[in-house]
Amino acid sequence: MILFVDYNDVCRAPLAAAVYTQVHGKKAYSAGVYADEGAAVCDAVRPALLDGHCARRLSGSMLDKADAVWCVTAAIARHLAEEQPEYAGKIHALEDIDDPGGMGKQAYESCAEEIRRQVEAIR
Repeated sequence: MILFVDYNDVCRAPLAAAVYTQVHGKKAYSAGVYADEGAAVCDAVRPALLDGHCARRLSGSMLDKADAVWCVTAAIARHLAEEQPEYAGKIHALEDIDDPGGMGKQAYESCAEEIRRQVEAIR
């Protein structure tokens, strides 16, 4: 299982999981280190790929099941590896992806393009 991790699981990680599934044909999942369980992206900026997505808080069982954990920033990857050292070998970081929260639809579209570029390169 491939797992993408962000702080809140309402934009970057779920978008990366959706793109990964679309591009690689394998289901990927997302979670947030500090996610408010059940939270959703604002309707005004929600990409179509995230329709119906609700945030999930990262759990130990998710980390257990994951073959690889991709964090949307190096800081999140470092934090996770420090907090959960037993999983450090499967924790990776994408190139830092700016959080578009509160910056409008264009920022979300730019974020989605950057995510697509990076996720396509994952093998």
